[in-house]
Amino acid sequence: MKADAKTAAAVLAVLDKFAERYSKRDFDGVMAHFVPDPDVVVIAAGRDEKRVGPAELKAQLERDWAQSEAASFEFGWRLVSAAGSVAWLAADMTIRANVGGKEMSLPGRVTAVLEQRGDRWLFVQFHYSLPSTELAEGESWPTPIEAVAAAVEAERPDLRSHAAPDGTVTLLFSDIEGSTALTDRLGDLRWMELLGTHNAIIREQVAAHDGFEVKSVGDGFMLAFQSARTALGCAVEMQRALAERNDGAEEPIRVRIGLHTGEAIKEGEDFFGKHVILAARIAGQASGGEVLVSSLLKELTESAGDVEFGEGREVELKGLAGLHRVFEVVW
Repeated sequence: MKADAKTAAAVLAVLDKFAERYSKRDFDGVMAHFVPDPDVVVIAAGRDEKRVGPAELKAQLERDWAQSEAASFEFGWRLVSAAGSVAWLAADMTIRANVGGKEMSLPGRVTAVLEQRGDRWLFVQFHYSLPSTELAEGESWPTPIEAVAAAVEAERPDLRSHAAPDGTVTLLFSDIEGSTALTDRLGDLRWMELLGTHNAIIREQVAAHDGFEVKSVGDGFMLAFQSARTALGCAVEMQRALAERNDGAEEPIRVRIGLHTGEAIKEGEDFFGKHVILAARIAGQASGGEVLVSSLLKELTESAGDVEFGEGREVELKGLAGLHRVFEVVW
């Protein structure tokens, strides 16, 4: 059912025009690409989220744009199939967005069904997803931790030079708790000042503990360490430095941190889909001022007795089967 050249060109032109109008925040222009029928469907990236009907589609656009300062799509691989007056579209995309003053670049996918009405092709169903991200109902954009994880999953940097002799790499993810609300409350100028202070504290400790900054997106960081114990020490000193800074500060900076150790060499490409995501998900479970670690990292570091851990708790982590036990580091 491969579409002929004329049909494929017409359908792809609709996708490109839709993306152009979305980036310009042109309500009427975007809505003109969808059939006006009451059963038109958009399935969004939020958990269990779907929009049915023109009014719901408009609400989706309003929410997307209210939660970002800018957003645009760039398409890579694209495929169009067709049968008569119906066409199917699939594409890889990169979403570029500015959320709360933070620039994000996220890998995404889109599939759509279009119907030819007169001389126009219109969307009757539209489905987009953001792999490696976890969005709650009502959220259009990922947290900084999720944005960093998604970017690293797409880029897959070579971390072998940062591995211990046994091939393991310890990963640390962090971000500022409630940064979006903080940005709204402070305004751009004060937020950028606070972000600069936060980033300086994080990077000072990374340098002091021989860590490697794999990726950062706004206030979200992914760091790599050869030693699990050194990574723990870095996390603890980050929290202590932030606590010292917060003492008497008008606006405290509360950071959540998660760590996990994985075998970068043995796991190869699976390292990114397994250990990176696990570390990011653990960080996402932390509260501001908390350091959470995986059970494996705890086992690797507890024998010396110089690190105190909490009792641990069982958590569900999206995309990872079963329950996972995580432990708080008492710092």
